[in-house]
Formats: sequence, structure tokens, C-alpha cells
Amino acid sequence: MRKILIQLGIYKLVAFVLKRTSHFPIWSNLEIDIQSSCNRDCEFCPRFWDRTGVRKDKQGNQVITKMPSEKVYDLIDQACKLGFQGKVKLHRLSESLLDKRYVEFAEYIKAKGLHLHENTNGDVLKKNEALCAKLDGLIEHLTIGLYDYKNETEKQAEMAYWRSKFKKTQIVFSLPPENCTIRQGSKVYFEVQKNPKALDAPCTQPNRMMLVRYDGNVSLCCEDDGCHFDLGNVFEQSLPEIWWSYKHIKIARTLEKQSGRHQFDRCSRCYNGQERVNLLTEPFPK
Repeated sequence: MRKILIQLGIYKLVAFVLKRTSHFPIWSNLEIDIQSSCNRDCEFCPRFWDRTGVRKDKQGNQVITKMPSEKVYDLIDQACKLGFQGKVKLHRLSESLLDKRYVEFAEYIKAKGLHLHENTNGDVLKKNEALCAKLDGLIEHLTIGLYDYKNETEKQAEMAYWRSKFKKTQIVFSLPPENCTIRQGSKVYFEVQKNPKALDAPCTQPNRMMLVRYDGNVSLCCEDDGCHFDLGNVFEQSLPEIWWSYKHIKIARTLEKQSGRHQFDRCSRCYNGQERVNLLTEPFPK
């Protein structure tokens, strides 16, 4: 028995015990925010109105800082030792390709047999043909946000451009001008009509997503970049300690029920999951 435990390793042992006792599965998506900044300031992004010092300071200036490299590698290693084999992203509300370390992290993730998915506004890649070539195939699934097109012809031209740059990576497109998610903290949140029925819908994000901010704090979901639930910090605790904590599981189990969002202030104002909105005020000119 002792030999088996040694072979399993401490992380797998912890995962095995906690999963069996809590019946709460490991996450399917791991997002590690390797740095804090973005080169755009989009009206539909939750970082738009932030003045807390997380994404922007009191004057509205960007906070620019990075997660230490050794911690990024440690989180990937912890996940692998727990038996995680799912999707990894290297951003939260940031443009991860601004970080010069991105390729080395991506290579490490692939070497571990994990699946790298990424989102980008494409600005860094447009200026760096060599980086496109390096990332083609290294990133398995790349979502590129298209924000600047003024008509259908321009949109299709942008799509064709990106498809020509990536032959091995699966490319999909995000189109916020036409298909925008309502996010707390965004300018859009206060301007569009919201459906109150969305607040009664179950939420399963906390069951599926381990989200780590650049400073180590863990978010409950994609609407909790402020880490309002105080779940823990990976610089001080291990991933399994946070994920399988009583607090996290209790919140997740509450939210997966109908009207569970009303039990938490942050969630009671979350319309993520309702029908997306079209921000275009008039049809594209022909």
C-alpha cells in the first residue's frame, strides 16, 4: 500500500481522497493569467470600469505586472499531477500575447500533453509573422476577436487573413459588435436591455473552471475577476486545497440550482448566459 501511495504522489493522493469524499470532479478548464494588461480598452470588457487596482488604478491607468514564471510552471505541474488533461488558457481579462514568455509556456503545456486554447484580439500577431508561425499548431484552438470591421466585406476579409496565417491551429472568431455577452464592469452592461429571467438560470462555471489571476487569487467564475468570494491564493495554497475546499464546493453546488444566483450579491446581478446582444445601431452599408 505504501508503495502505491508513493507512486501516486501527494497531489494524486489528495485529489483521489477529495474527489471520493466530496463527489466533486476536477475542473475541465484551467486559466492562468500570466500578466495583467491589455492593449485595448473595449466597451464590452469587464475591465472597462475597473478602478480597484486589479486591472486599472484610480486614475484609470493600466496595472502592468506579471505572474512569476516559476509559479506558472508550478501550477501546470500541479494540474498534471492531479490527473488533469483538459484545456489550458494563459489569460483572464488580459492579452496574453503581450507577454514575451508566451511561447515557452505554450511549449511546456504541449509537452505535458495538455490542450492549449487561447483568446486574442490579434494585434500582436498582426505585427509578428514569426510569432504566428511559432504558434501554429502549438495553440490547438485560437479564438480571435474581430472588433474593427465596418461592413460584411471587411469582416470576411479579416477572417480570410487569419485563416491564411494558421494551418494547424483551429481558428474561430469572436464578434462582439454583433454578438456581445453582457458582462459586469463593462460599459455595455449599463446601456443594454437585460432579461431578468437570466438571473434565475443555474450556473455551472464554478464546477468547471479553475481561474487564477496574475496575483495568485482565484476567481469563482469569469464574472469574478475581482475575486469577491475570497476562495484563496495559489501563492499560499495548492490547487486542490482551493478547488476542493468546503467553501468552493458549497458555492458551486448552490449556483448549479435554479435561482441559486440570488444567494450571492455578485451573482444576483449577473446576466451572463442570457441571449447575446447586437451592438450595431444600423445594418452594414453595402
